[in-house]
Amino acid sequence: MGGPGELEVIGLGAFAGFTIFLGMPIARATGLSDRSRAALSAFATGILLFIFFDVLANANGLIDDALDLGNRPLFLGYAAVLLVGFGVGMGSLIVLGHVYRSTMLVDEPTAGAEPGGLDPKSLATMIAAGIGLHNFSEGLAIGASYVSGALALGTVLVVGFAIHNSTEGFGILGPGMMTGTRFSTARLFGLGLLGGGPTFLGTVVGSIVTSDALSILFYGLAAGAILFVVFQMSRPMLGTATRNVALAAITIGFMAGYLTDLVVTLGGA
Repeated sequence: MGGPGELEVIGLGAFAGFTIFLGMPIARATGLSDRSRAALSAFATGILLFIFFDVLANANGLIDDALDLGNRPLFLGYAAVLLVGFGVGMGSLIVLGHVYRSTMLVDEPTAGAEPGGLDPKSLATMIAAGIGLHNFSEGLAIGASYVSGALALGTVLVVGFAIHNSTEGFGILGPGMMTGTRFSTARLFGLGLLGGGPTFLGTVVGSIVTSDALSILFYGLAAGAILFVVFQMSRPMLGTATRNVALAAITIGFMAGYLTDLVVTLGGA
C-alpha cells in the first residue's frame, strides 16, 4: 500500500464508512411525543430488517456461485461458514447482553430499559457493532474492486454505499429515539466509529486479501447480531405505538433501506 491508487481506494473506503454520521443528528431531536418516537424507532427497525435481508442475500449469492461452478464441497463449506457466523453473531450478543445487565458497565444502565431488557445506550452499541460487521463486508467489496483493476466501479460502489450508510446511522439511534434518550457527542462519535469504521478497515483488507469465505463469515456475523437487536427493539416499540403505525413505519424503513441499496446495485451493473 502507498501508491496513488492505494491511497485513492483507502480514501474512498473512509468516505463510504463515515457517511454513517449523517443520520446521527436525529438523536438530538426533542419535544416528540411517545408515539412519534415509537414511530421513528419502528422506521429504524425497518432499516435494520432490510440490512438483515441484504446481508443474507449477499452471502447466498456467493454461496450459490460456488454451486454454479459445480464445486459442491466449496458450496457446503461456504454454507457452513454462514451458519457458524450467524450463530456466533447471535450468541455473542446474547452473552454480551447478560454481561451488560449483570455488571452494569454502561452509563445509566436502567434508563429507558424494559424489565429484563437492555438500556437504550447498550442496545445502540450492539446495533452499531452489528452494522459494523455488515459494513466490513462492504469494505471488502470496495477493496476487491481495486484489486481487480476496476477502480472506477469501486468509486460508483462507494457513492452507493455512502447513500445507503447514511440511513444506518438512523438505525443505530433507534433505541434512543424510542425512549427520548440523549446521547453525548462523544458517544455519538463512538457509535459512528463502531458502525462506519469497519468499512474503511474492510477496504484496506479487501485490497490486500480477496476471500469469499471471509465475506460470508462477516455477513453471517452481521445477520445474527442484527436479528438479535431487532428482537430487543420490538418489545418496547410495539408497546407504545399502535400496531398499524408501527407496521407502516417498519415498512417505510425497509423500503428506504431497499431504495438506497438499489443505488449500489445500479452502480455495479
